[in-house]
Amino acid sequence: MEQYAVECHGLSRRFGNRQAVSNLDLAVPRGSVFGFLGPNGAGKTTTVRMMVGMLAPTSGSVAVLGLDPISHGAEVRSRSGVMLDNVGLYDRLSAAQNLELAARIAGIPMHERGDRIKELLQRVELWDRRNDRISGFSKGMRQKVGLARALMANPDLLILDEPTAGLDPASIVMVRELLVSLAQGSGRTVFLCTHLLGEAQRMCDQVAIIQSGRLVAMGNPNSLGQAEVPTVRLTLSGGDPHSLRNLPLPEGTRLDFLGGREWRATMRQVDDVEILVSRLVEAQIGVRAVVPEQVSLEEEYLRLLGGEDHA
Repeated sequence: MEQYAVECHGLSRRFGNRQAVSNLDLAVPRGSVFGFLGPNGAGKTTTVRMMVGMLAPTSGSVAVLGLDPISHGAEVRSRSGVMLDNVGLYDRLSAAQNLELAARIAGIPMHERGDRIKELLQRVELWDRRNDRISGFSKGMRQKVGLARALMANPDLLILDEPTAGLDPASIVMVRELLVSLAQGSGRTVFLCTHLLGEAQRMCDQVAIIQSGRLVAMGNPNSLGQAEVPTVRLTLSGGDPHSLRNLPLPEGTRLDFLGGREWRATMRQVDDVEILVSRLVEAQIGVRAVVPEQVSLEEEYLRLLGGEDHA
């Protein structure tokens, strides 16, 4: 069995003069929840469409479950559950009828379909609405049906584009717990495109951040950038915010006032912490505490993208 569910090597896609994805290298371990993050237009959807064989790469390669999605597209799609940004349900059919159609396409035997549809609609908390037409469903309810449809064939790989869009907080928690259980309990791989950075940090084993079609960072969401961007919380006595901002700081160091006596310092390298403390002492500012601070995924995302909004 392949070590990775998805592998991209130098993956690129051009549309005319526009480079949508450029030299992308990814390795998504089997049995993991992998977050694929980036602003609108970064190349996420184009990458996903190459993964499922809807687009051919201009150059480079992508392998999904060890297969080329262009030459082995039918097999890749039979082993993958996909929910793109446009859920694509049939409005005139009920939730159960939409899943019945998906079950037929997936080749699930007729005598197994009823139980499978019930199981999935119960998991997404829509069994009581099974006979209602999709046309009367909210965006969040449509997302739930789309997720149930993606799970219909017990896929080895789930590829989900914004699965929690439009969901209320309780439903977001439900989806998070479901996706994590799929990876941990049954060894499925979840490839997740999302704008909810807090949720990505909670559920993902690894994340990749892309901007303008290029990979800018990849790693564990709880430690991404920690070694590269030391951040400490300072408790100081003496000195006002104006005078501290005029202090000669190590190159690339940023001081943010948090209120009271608390400041946050973000530096380029670990050695700059000692230099900063020395300069504070030289300026007769008391340093009562220096505590390393974990950078959140959202803070690291915004730093890497130069403050670009992720919504």
